[in-house]
Amino acid sequence: MTANAKYSVALIAIIALLFGNLSGVVADVLIKQFSQVSGIYQYLFLRQLTVVLFLFPFFIRQPLSKRRFENPKLQFFRGNLILIGGACVVITLAYLPLSTAHVVFYTTPIFTLLIALWLFKETLQKHRIINVILCFAGVIVALKPADLGWGVAAGVAASLCVAVYNLTTRIMPSHISSMSVFYWSTACSLPLLGLLSLTDWKPMSNELIYLVLGSAVCIGTYQICCVFAYRRAEAGGIVIAEYSGLVFALGLGWWVFNERIDSSMLLGIALIILPMIWQTKVEHKASKNSTTPSLRDGQNKAQE
Repeated sequence: MTANAKYSVALIAIIALLFGNLSGVVADVLIKQFSQVSGIYQYLFLRQLTVVLFLFPFFIRQPLSKRRFENPKLQFFRGNLILIGGACVVITLAYLPLSTAHVVFYTTPIFTLLIALWLFKETLQKHRIINVILCFAGVIVALKPADLGWGVAAGVAASLCVAVYNLTTRIMPSHISSMSVFYWSTACSLPLLGLLSLTDWKPMSNELIYLVLGSAVCIGTYQICCVFAYRRAEAGGIVIAEYSGLVFALGLGWWVFNERIDSSMLLGIALIILPMIWQTKVEHKASKNSTTPSLRDGQNKAQE
């Protein structure tokens, strides 16, 4: 793949992650607003069941080769990551304001980069390391040590689950479609969730239906975007886009929940967003420079 092609693929992956993160924040707004009407496992079970039922007509239309149930151990592992991570997300949103919770969630790119370096031996580029460090500093500035507690601990655990979930998509066979990878992992979360939901089941209500349907669509969109992005581009090149959700959370937290925006939060966001813009420019410039010699060589050969 040429440098320009790699850049184009990375750009498309970043756009997918931006849209996915916006959808994920909307889901968190719904969870924060309606989570008290449901048990944690009841909500997660109903949400995952809704996603499976919604995707089934699209899933079944695919050729058999693209929807086979392969690598069952990995699929059930990913399904249980959804269970653990989802429960931690609900706990974090219950303890913390929306914007603060998302500051914690954006430790995900740190875990993603470290795990990608360990498992996939991705190239360690200087500007990517600098960017992730700056963004992590932004997380610390925005979070402030005073906000540490059980909500933060649950949020870090959720971030670790998300990072592992995203990166394990690359272990799946390449002939299996992104939708099938997502569908089977979601389906594999249902057996244990179904049993656990019996421990905290509450009566059904309109608010619970809104919560389940709305969050299922939004989280499903987020996860499909992640599968699409991480299967097509190096994690180190696109992981910076994960931080965009913090801006979405800040805006929606202020708009929906009247959460206060202070100077440390704004400074933290600046440390997160500016490196993302810088990385895009650096990698675009690098792709142009790498293609220049080949163009010159072609012109010289034509002259000969």
